[in-house]
Amino acid sequence: MSPIQWALRPLKKYAVFSGRASRAEFWWFFLFLMVIWFVMYFVMLSSLMSVGMSQTAPSAGVAGAFGIFGIVVLLFWLGLLIPTIAVQTRRLHDTNRSGWWLGGFYLLYGVYIAMILGSMGSMMSSAMTGAQPDPSQVPMAMFGGTMILGLVMFVYMIVLLVFYCMPGTAGVNRYGPDPYGPDSLEQVFG
Repeated sequence: MSPIQWALRPLKKYAVFSGRASRAEFWWFFLFLMVIWFVMYFVMLSSLMSVGMSQTAPSAGVAGAFGIFGIVVLLFWLGLLIPTIAVQTRRLHDTNRSGWWLGGFYLLYGVYIAMILGSMGSMMSSAMTGAQPDPSQVPMAMFGGTMILGLVMFVYMIVLLVFYCMPGTAGVNRYGPDPYGPDSLEQVFG
């Protein structure tokens, strides 16, 4: 298979969470995503730079264009969220690990975001009333817990990265047959 075929394979298996995904499928798909994101942000950044260098105030049309571009980026992200999680789950299956490893990460991520918003809530409410934000209003236990959870998530991400880089189990495992098959070296190196 060509790299483009590997990159598009998770899109063909849009919401398939069962089975296994090879390293080639996983990494070519993520390279494809990174290139797309890079192009989108380059377009946005170059647009911002051109408005900034024109030495005129941005018009309402420019602001509207950025709003529309933001909606397009959000829709793109939402459209690719399911196949991204599906290919991550199938990649974990290839290494004979449960997809709940990924579920645990996203659960921790949700708790982390809630803790950040909770610790920032008091500062935002005082800023909305016009008062000076008082950093002492943020409970230190909440702040410390958020930092510790952030460190735990960082270590968890490294563990997941190691799992994604590991070779899959040869032959059949509890999640299905080998994605390369017994005689498929030509698919990888051909």
